[in-house]
Amino acid sequence: MEVLFAFLLCIAITYFGYSAWKWKHREQMLRRIIQASPLPTFVIRKDHRVLYWNAAMEKLSHIKTEDVIGTDQQWRAFYREQRPCMADLIVDGAIDKAPRWYSEMPRKSRLVDEAIEAVVFIPEIGDRGKWFRFTASAIRDSRGEMFGAVETTEDVTEEKLADEELIRIRKQESLGAFAGGVAQDFDSLMSAVLRNIFLAKLSASDEDKMMEEGLATAEKAGLQAKELAHQLITFAKGGYAVRKLESVIPLLREAVECYRSRSDIQWNVSLPDTLWPVEMDSKQIRQVIENIVSNGLEAMPGGGTIDIGAECVTIGGKNVLTLKPGHYVKISIKDRGAGVRKEDLSRMFDPYFTTKTTGGRKGMGLGLSICYSILKHHDGTIAVESELGEGTTFSLFLPAEADPSPKAQSD
Repeated sequence: MEVLFAFLLCIAITYFGYSAWKWKHREQMLRRIIQASPLPTFVIRKDHRVLYWNAAMEKLSHIKTEDVIGTDQQWRAFYREQRPCMADLIVDGAIDKAPRWYSEMPRKSRLVDEAIEAVVFIPEIGDRGKWFRFTASAIRDSRGEMFGAVETTEDVTEEKLADEELIRIRKQESLGAFAGGVAQDFDSLMSAVLRNIFLAKLSASDEDKMMEEGLATAEKAGLQAKELAHQLITFAKGGYAVRKLESVIPLLREAVECYRSRSDIQWNVSLPDTLWPVEMDSKQIRQVIENIVSNGLEAMPGGGTIDIGAECVTIGGKNVLTLKPGHYVKISIKDRGAGVRKEDLSRMFDPYFTTKTTGGRKGMGLGLSICYSILKHHDGTIAVESELGEGTTFSLFLPAEADPSPKAQSD
Protein backbone atom coordinates (compact mmCIF):
# COMPACT_ATOMS: atom_id res chain seq x y z
CA MET A 1 0.00 0.00 0.00
CA GLU A 2 2.82 2.39 0.90
CA VAL A 3 4.54 1.54 -2.37
CA LEU A 4 1.29 2.16 -4.27
CA PHE A 5 0.74 5.45 -2.41
CA ALA A 6 4.28 6.57 -3.20
CA PHE A 7 3.78 5.59 -6.83
CA LEU A 8 0.52 7.56 -7.05
CA LEU A 9 2.15 10.52 -5.29
CA CYS A 10 4.96 10.52 -7.84
CA ILE A 11 2.41 10.49 -10.67
CA ALA A 12 0.47 13.38 -9.05
CA ILE A 13 3.60 15.45 -8.54
CA THR A 14 4.68 14.79 -12.11
CA TYR A 15 1.19 15.61 -13.46
CA PHE A 16 0.69 18.79 -11.47
CA GLY A 17 4.26 19.85 -12.10
CA TYR A 18 3.64 19.44 -15.85
CA SER A 19 0.30 21.26 -15.59
CA ALA A 20 1.94 24.16 -13.75
CA TRP A 21 4.65 24.32 -16.42
CA LYS A 22 2.02 24.15 -19.14
CA TRP A 23 -0.03 26.97 -17.55
CA LYS A 24 3.06 29.12 -17.12
CA HIS A 25 4.00 28.49 -20.75
CA ARG A 26 0.50 29.48 -21.90
CA GLU A 27 0.55 32.61 -19.75
CA GLN A 28 3.87 33.66 -21.26
CA MET A 29 2.53 33.05 -24.76
CA LEU A 30 -0.63 35.09 -23.98
CA ARG A 31 1.50 37.92 -22.60
CA ARG A 32 3.63 37.94 -25.79
CA ILE A 33 0.53 38.00 -28.01
CA ILE A 34 -0.99 40.94 -26.12
CA GLN A 35 2.34 42.73 -26.03
CA ALA A 36 2.79 42.35 -29.80
CA SER A 37 -0.69 43.67 -30.62
CA PRO A 38 -0.57 46.97 -32.54
CA LEU A 39 -3.81 48.01 -30.79
CA PRO A 40 -3.50 49.57 -27.32
CA THR A 41 -4.74 46.78 -25.04
CA PHE A 42 -5.11 46.15 -21.34
CA VAL A 43 -6.56 43.30 -19.26
CA ILE A 44 -8.08 43.63 -15.81
CA ARG A 45 -9.06 41.02 -13.24
CA LYS A 46 -12.50 40.86 -11.68
CA ASP A 47 -11.27 43.11 -8.86
CA HIS A 48 -10.45 45.79 -11.51
CA ARG A 49 -6.69 45.38 -11.03
CA VAL A 50 -4.62 45.62 -14.21
CA LEU A 51 -3.16 42.29 -15.29
CA TYR A 52 -1.66 43.23 -18.68
CA TRP A 53 -0.74 46.59 -20.23
CA ASN A 54 0.85 46.28 -23.66
CA ALA A 55 3.46 48.48 -25.36
CA ALA A 56 0.90 50.20 -27.60
CA MET A 57 -1.15 51.11 -24.53
CA GLU A 58 1.98 52.43 -22.85
CA LYS A 59 2.76 54.62 -25.87
CA LEU A 60 -0.79 55.98 -26.12
CA SER A 61 -1.21 56.73 -22.42
CA HIS A 62 2.40 57.65 -21.57
CA ILE A 63 1.94 55.43 -18.51
CA LYS A 64 4.66 52.82 -17.99
CA THR A 65 3.59 49.22 -17.53
CA GLU A 66 5.27 48.86 -14.15
CA ASP A 67 3.38 51.91 -12.86
CA VAL A 68 -0.07 50.49 -13.59
CA ILE A 69 0.18 46.69 -13.24
CA GLY A 70 -1.66 45.57 -10.09
CA THR A 71 -3.48 48.90 -9.70
CA ASP A 72 -6.99 50.00 -10.66
CA GLN A 73 -5.65 53.15 -12.36
CA GLN A 74 -6.44 52.18 -15.97
CA TRP A 75 -8.79 55.18 -16.25
CA ARG A 76 -5.76 57.51 -16.20
CA ALA A 77 -5.02 56.56 -19.80
CA PHE A 78 -8.07 58.49 -21.02
CA TYR A 79 -9.63 60.62 -18.30
CA ARG A 80 -8.62 63.30 -15.81
CA GLU A 81 -10.90 62.05 -13.07
CA GLN A 82 -11.53 58.50 -11.90
CA ARG A 83 -14.38 56.78 -13.73
CA PRO A 84 -15.00 53.29 -15.11
CA CYS A 85 -13.65 52.12 -18.44
CA MET A 86 -15.74 49.73 -20.55
CA ALA A 87 -13.84 46.74 -19.15
CA ASP A 88 -14.81 47.87 -15.63
CA LEU A 89 -18.47 47.96 -16.61
CA ILE A 90 -18.21 44.44 -17.98
CA VAL A 91 -16.68 42.87 -14.87
CA ASP A 92 -19.31 44.64 -12.74
CA GLY A 93 -22.12 43.55 -15.06
CA ALA A 94 -23.12 47.21 -15.30
CA ILE A 95 -23.35 47.84 -19.06
CA ASP A 96 -26.82 49.31 -18.53
CA LYS A 97 -25.13 52.18 -16.65
CA ALA A 98 -22.94 53.08 -19.67
CA PRO A 99 -25.08 56.15 -20.67
CA ARG A 100 -23.94 57.80 -17.45
CA TRP A 101 -20.37 57.71 -18.70
CA TYR A 102 -20.63 57.55 -22.50
CA SER A 103 -22.45 59.83 -24.92
CA GLU A 104 -23.74 56.80 -26.82
CA MET A 105 -24.87 53.41 -25.56
CA PRO A 106 -22.18 50.77 -26.31
CA ARG A 107 -23.35 48.33 -28.95
CA LYS A 108 -22.71 44.61 -29.25
CA SER A 109 -19.81 43.59 -31.44
CA ARG A 110 -20.70 41.81 -34.67
CA LEU A 111 -17.75 39.45 -34.27
CA VAL A 112 -17.67 38.37 -30.62
CA ASP A 113 -20.82 37.52 -28.65
CA GLU A 114 -19.88 39.09 -25.30
CA ALA A 115 -17.92 42.02 -26.71
CA ILE A 116 -19.23 45.59 -26.74
CA GLU A 117 -17.89 48.67 -28.49
CA ALA A 118 -18.43 52.42 -28.63
CA VAL A 119 -16.90 55.39 -30.43
CA VAL A 120 -16.04 58.14 -27.96
CA PHE A 121 -14.45 61.59 -28.20
CA ILE A 122 -11.68 62.13 -25.63
CA PRO A 123 -10.76 65.84 -25.43
CA GLU A 124 -7.84 65.19 -23.05
CA ILE A 125 -5.78 63.28 -25.63
CA GLY A 126 -3.73 65.09 -28.27
CA ASP A 127 -3.72 68.79 -29.04
CA ARG A 128 -7.35 68.93 -30.12
CA GLY A 129 -8.79 65.71 -28.73
CA LYS A 130 -9.26 62.39 -30.51
CA TRP A 131 -11.99 59.92 -31.38
CA PHE A 132 -11.49 56.33 -30.18
CA ARG A 133 -13.30 53.07 -30.71
CA PHE A 134 -13.26 51.13 -27.44
CA THR A 135 -13.95 47.39 -27.63
CA ALA A 136 -14.20 45.31 -24.46
CA SER A 137 -15.03 41.67 -23.77
CA ALA A 138 -15.36 39.38 -20.78
CA ILE A 139 -12.69 36.72 -20.15
CA ARG A 140 -14.01 33.44 -18.78
CA ASP A 141 -12.27 30.35 -17.46
CA SER A 142 -12.90 26.75 -18.53
CA ARG A 143 -15.95 26.60 -16.24
CA GLY A 144 -17.49 29.68 -17.86
CA GLU A 145 -16.90 31.93 -14.86
CA MET A 146 -15.72 35.47 -15.50
CA PHE A 147 -12.33 36.31 -14.05
CA GLY A 148 -11.63 39.56 -15.93
CA ALA A 149 -12.05 41.62 -19.08
CA VAL A 150 -9.93 42.82 -21.98
CA GLU A 151 -10.25 46.23 -23.64
CA THR A 152 -8.69 47.48 -26.87
CA THR A 153 -8.50 51.03 -28.17
CA GLU A 154 -8.41 52.19 -31.79
CA ASP A 155 -7.79 55.76 -32.92
CA VAL A 156 -10.57 56.50 -35.46
CA THR A 157 -10.18 60.29 -35.58
CA GLU A 158 -9.45 60.44 -39.31
CA GLU A 159 -12.27 58.01 -40.09
CA LYS A 160 -14.70 60.02 -37.96
CA LEU A 161 -13.72 63.34 -39.53
CA ALA A 162 -14.01 61.87 -43.03
CA ASP A 163 -17.48 60.53 -42.20
CA GLU A 164 -18.54 63.93 -40.87
CA GLU A 165 -17.25 65.60 -44.04
CA LEU A 166 -19.22 63.21 -46.24
CA ILE A 167 -22.37 63.78 -44.17
CA ARG A 168 -21.84 67.54 -44.48
CA ILE A 169 -21.43 67.27 -48.26
CA ARG A 170 -24.61 65.24 -48.63
CA LYS A 171 -26.51 67.62 -46.35
CA GLN A 172 -25.30 70.62 -48.34
CA GLU A 173 -26.23 68.96 -51.64
CA SER A 174 -29.72 68.10 -50.37
CA LEU A 175 -30.38 71.55 -48.91
CA GLY A 176 -28.75 73.18 -51.93
CA ALA A 177 -31.04 71.47 -54.43
CA PHE A 178 -34.09 72.69 -52.51
CA ALA A 179 -32.74 76.18 -51.76
CA GLY A 180 -31.57 76.75 -55.32
CA GLY A 181 -34.99 76.11 -56.85
CA VAL A 182 -36.84 78.20 -54.27
CA ALA A 183 -34.30 81.04 -54.49
CA GLN A 184 -34.58 81.39 -58.26
CA ASP A 185 -38.38 81.60 -58.11
CA PHE A 186 -38.17 83.97 -55.14
CA ASP A 187 -35.66 86.17 -56.99
CA SER A 188 -37.99 86.47 -59.99
CA LEU A 189 -40.94 87.37 -57.77
CA MET A 190 -38.95 90.01 -55.88
CA SER A 191 -37.79 91.55 -59.17
CA ALA A 192 -41.45 92.02 -60.11
CA VAL A 193 -42.23 93.50 -56.68
CA LEU A 194 -39.30 95.93 -56.90
CA ARG A 195 -40.32 97.06 -60.41
CA ASN A 196 -43.78 97.92 -59.15
CA ILE A 197 -42.37 99.71 -56.08
CA PHE A 198 -40.21 101.78 -58.46
CA LEU A 199 -43.26 102.68 -60.58
CA ALA A 200 -45.24 103.53 -57.44
CA LYS A 201 -42.46 105.86 -56.30
CA LEU A 202 -42.56 107.65 -59.65
CA SER A 203 -46.31 108.13 -59.51
CA ALA A 204 -46.45 109.17 -55.85
CA SER A 205 -46.87 112.90 -55.24
CA ASP A 206 -44.10 114.86 -53.57
CA GLU A 207 -46.50 115.93 -50.81
CA ASP A 208 -47.34 112.38 -49.73
CA LYS A 209 -44.40 111.85 -47.36
CA MET A 210 -45.98 108.84 -45.66
CA MET A 211 -46.36 107.04 -49.01
CA GLU A 212 -42.79 107.93 -49.96
CA GLU A 213 -41.35 106.61 -46.71
CA GLY A 214 -43.42 103.45 -46.92
CA LEU A 215 -42.25 102.74 -50.46
CA ALA A 216 -38.63 103.41 -49.46
CA THR A 217 -38.95 100.91 -46.61
CA ALA A 218 -40.57 98.35 -48.91
CA GLU A 219 -37.81 98.86 -51.50
CA LYS A 220 -35.09 98.37 -48.89
CA ALA A 221 -36.74 95.15 -47.65
CA GLY A 222 -37.11 93.97 -51.25
CA LEU A 223 -33.43 94.55 -51.97
CA GLN A 224 -32.49 92.63 -48.82
CA ALA A 225 -34.77 89.80 -49.93
CA LYS A 226 -33.04 89.71 -53.32
CA GLU A 227 -29.68 89.64 -51.56
CA LEU A 228 -30.86 86.64 -49.53
CA ALA A 229 -32.03 84.95 -52.73
CA HIS A 230 -28.60 85.49 -54.30
CA GLN A 231 -26.96 84.07 -51.18
CA LEU A 232 -29.17 81.00 -51.41
CA ILE A 233 -28.22 80.57 -55.07
CA THR A 234 -24.55 80.86 -54.11
CA PHE A 235 -25.10 78.32 -51.33
CA ALA A 236 -26.82 75.94 -53.76
CA LYS A 237 -24.61 76.33 -56.82
CA GLY A 238 -21.51 78.17 -55.70
CA GLY A 239 -22.74 81.27 -57.50
CA TYR A 240 -21.97 82.22 -61.07
CA ALA A 241 -18.21 81.73 -61.03
CA VAL A 242 -15.90 83.34 -63.60
CA ARG A 243 -12.51 81.77 -62.96
CA LYS A 244 -9.05 82.96 -63.90
CA LEU A 245 -5.60 81.77 -62.89
CA GLU A 246 -4.30 84.34 -60.41
CA SER A 247 -2.72 84.88 -57.00
CA VAL A 248 -4.58 85.00 -53.68
CA ILE A 249 -2.03 87.43 -52.22
CA PRO A 250 -3.81 90.64 -53.34
CA LEU A 251 -7.11 89.35 -51.95
CA LEU A 252 -5.59 88.68 -48.55
CA ARG A 253 -3.86 92.06 -48.44
CA GLU A 254 -7.09 93.82 -49.43
CA ALA A 255 -8.96 92.01 -46.64
CA VAL A 256 -6.44 93.30 -44.10
CA GLU A 257 -6.61 96.86 -45.46
CA CYS A 258 -10.40 96.73 -45.37
CA TYR A 259 -10.35 96.35 -41.58
CA ARG A 260 -7.31 98.48 -40.73
CA SER A 261 -9.64 100.96 -39.03
CA ARG A 262 -9.74 98.63 -36.01
CA SER A 263 -6.85 100.12 -34.05
CA ASP A 264 -7.27 97.47 -31.33
CA ILE A 265 -6.36 94.66 -33.73
CA GLN A 266 -2.82 93.46 -34.32
CA TRP A 267 -2.27 91.80 -37.71
CA ASN A 268 0.37 89.13 -38.26
CA VAL A 269 0.54 88.47 -42.00
CA SER A 270 2.83 85.94 -43.66
CA LEU A 271 2.41 85.69 -47.44
CA PRO A 272 5.37 84.25 -49.38
CA ASP A 273 5.85 85.56 -52.93
CA THR A 274 6.31 81.99 -54.15
CA LEU A 275 2.65 81.01 -53.67
CA TRP A 276 1.23 79.03 -56.57
CA PRO A 277 -1.52 80.74 -58.59
CA VAL A 278 -5.09 79.51 -58.18
CA GLU A 279 -7.84 79.15 -60.79
CA MET A 280 -10.62 81.05 -59.09
CA ASP A 281 -13.35 83.63 -59.22
CA SER A 282 -11.53 86.36 -57.29
CA LYS A 283 -14.78 88.12 -56.35
CA GLN A 284 -16.15 84.99 -54.69
CA ILE A 285 -12.89 84.10 -52.94
CA ARG A 286 -12.63 87.70 -51.69
CA GLN A 287 -16.13 87.25 -50.23
CA VAL A 288 -14.97 84.08 -48.44
CA ILE A 289 -11.83 85.71 -47.03
CA GLU A 290 -13.63 88.84 -45.86
CA ASN A 291 -16.36 86.75 -44.24
CA ILE A 292 -13.82 84.70 -42.26
CA VAL A 293 -11.87 87.80 -41.22
CA SER A 294 -15.10 89.53 -40.19
CA ASN A 295 -16.05 86.52 -38.05
CA GLY A 296 -12.64 86.70 -36.35
CA LEU A 297 -13.06 90.39 -35.59
CA GLU A 298 -16.54 89.83 -34.17
CA ALA A 299 -15.07 87.15 -31.89
CA MET A 300 -12.74 89.79 -30.40
CA PRO A 301 -14.91 92.84 -29.57
CA GLY A 302 -12.29 94.04 -27.13
CA GLY A 303 -9.42 93.71 -29.58
CA GLY A 304 -6.76 91.07 -30.12
CA THR A 305 -4.59 89.44 -32.76
CA ILE A 306 -5.39 87.93 -36.13
CA ASP A 307 -2.86 85.76 -37.95
CA ILE A 308 -3.15 85.41 -41.73
CA GLY A 309 -0.84 83.07 -43.59
CA ALA A 310 -0.66 81.06 -46.77
CA GLU A 311 1.47 78.19 -48.02
CA CYS A 312 1.75 75.69 -50.85
CA VAL A 313 0.77 72.13 -49.91
CA THR A 314 0.43 68.83 -51.72
CA ILE A 315 -2.44 66.56 -50.71
CA GLY A 316 -2.07 62.79 -50.99
CA GLY A 317 -4.54 60.16 -52.14
CA LYS A 318 -6.41 59.55 -48.87
CA ASN A 319 -7.15 62.50 -46.62
CA VAL A 320 -9.78 63.51 -44.07
CA LEU A 321 -10.64 66.61 -46.11
CA THR A 322 -11.90 64.42 -48.99
CA LEU A 323 -9.85 66.53 -51.40
CA LYS A 324 -8.62 65.20 -54.72
CA PRO A 325 -4.87 64.47 -54.74
CA GLY A 326 -2.90 67.41 -56.04
CA HIS A 327 -1.40 70.83 -55.35
CA TYR A 328 -3.21 73.39 -53.20
CA VAL A 329 -2.74 76.80 -51.65
CA LYS A 330 -3.68 76.66 -47.97
CA ILE A 331 -4.84 79.92 -46.39
CA SER A 332 -4.97 80.08 -42.59
CA ILE A 333 -6.89 82.76 -40.69
CA LYS A 334 -6.66 82.60 -36.91
CA ASP A 335 -8.30 84.77 -34.26
CA ARG A 336 -7.79 84.86 -30.49
CA GLY A 337 -11.47 85.00 -29.62
CA ALA A 338 -13.59 82.91 -27.25
CA GLY A 339 -13.34 79.81 -29.44
CA VAL A 340 -15.95 77.16 -30.19
CA ARG A 341 -16.93 74.04 -28.26
CA LYS A 342 -15.60 70.85 -29.83
CA GLU A 343 -19.11 69.40 -30.07
CA ASP A 344 -20.15 72.38 -32.23
CA LEU A 345 -17.29 72.20 -34.72
CA SER A 346 -19.01 69.67 -37.00
CA ARG A 347 -22.01 72.05 -37.34
CA MET A 348 -20.06 75.23 -38.09
CA PHE A 349 -20.91 75.16 -41.81
CA ASP A 350 -24.56 74.18 -41.41
CA PRO A 351 -27.00 76.86 -42.66
CA TYR A 352 -28.27 79.15 -39.89
CA PHE A 353 -26.09 77.56 -37.22
CA THR A 354 -24.41 80.23 -35.09
CA THR A 355 -22.40 80.44 -31.89
CA LYS A 356 -22.99 84.18 -31.54
CA THR A 357 -24.86 85.46 -28.51
CA THR A 358 -28.20 87.14 -29.01
CA GLY A 359 -26.62 90.48 -28.25
CA GLY A 360 -24.25 90.23 -31.20
CA ARG A 361 -24.79 91.42 -34.75
CA LYS A 362 -27.49 89.32 -36.35
CA GLY A 363 -26.87 88.50 -39.99
CA MET A 364 -28.62 86.22 -42.44
CA GLY A 365 -27.03 83.11 -40.99
CA LEU A 366 -25.60 81.81 -44.26
CA GLY A 367 -22.06 83.23 -44.11
CA LEU A 368 -20.01 80.12 -43.36
CA SER A 369 -22.35 77.89 -45.38
CA ILE A 370 -21.75 80.08 -48.41
CA CYS A 371 -17.99 80.04 -47.80
CA TYR A 372 -18.13 76.24 -47.72
CA SER A 373 -20.24 76.11 -50.89
CA ILE A 374 -18.02 78.51 -52.84
CA LEU A 375 -14.86 76.58 -51.95
CA LYS A 376 -16.49 73.23 -52.76
CA HIS A 377 -17.48 74.55 -56.20
CA HIS A 378 -13.84 75.60 -56.64
CA ASP A 379 -12.87 71.95 -55.90
CA GLY A 380 -11.42 73.08 -52.57
CA THR A 381 -12.67 73.03 -49.00
CA ILE A 382 -12.60 74.77 -45.64
CA ALA A 383 -11.70 73.29 -42.25
CA VAL A 384 -11.97 74.70 -38.75
CA GLU A 385 -10.07 74.10 -35.52
CA SER A 386 -10.94 75.74 -32.24
CA GLU A 387 -10.32 75.64 -28.52
CA LEU A 388 -12.47 77.36 -25.93
CA GLY A 389 -10.64 80.40 -24.65
CA GLU A 390 -7.87 80.00 -27.23
CA GLY A 391 -9.47 81.13 -30.48
CA THR A 392 -10.40 79.68 -33.86
CA THR A 393 -8.44 78.85 -37.00
CA PHE A 394 -10.05 78.51 -40.43
CA SER A 395 -8.03 76.75 -43.13
CA LEU A 396 -9.01 77.34 -46.76
CA PHE A 397 -7.76 74.96 -49.47
CA LEU A 398 -7.80 76.00 -53.15
CA PRO A 399 -6.47 73.88 -56.04
CA ALA A 400 -3.31 75.45 -57.42
CA GLU A 401 -1.15 75.31 -60.53
CA ALA A 402 2.27 74.20 -59.33
CA ASP A 403 3.88 74.78 -62.74
CA PRO A 404 1.93 77.73 -64.15
CA SER A 405 2.09 78.72 -67.80
CA PRO A 406 3.25 82.24 -68.80
CA LYS A 407 -0.39 83.32 -69.03
CA ALA A 408 -0.87 82.89 -65.26
CA GLN A 409 -1.56 86.18 -63.51
CA SER A 410 0.23 86.80 -60.24
CA ASP A 411 -0.44 90.52 -59.67
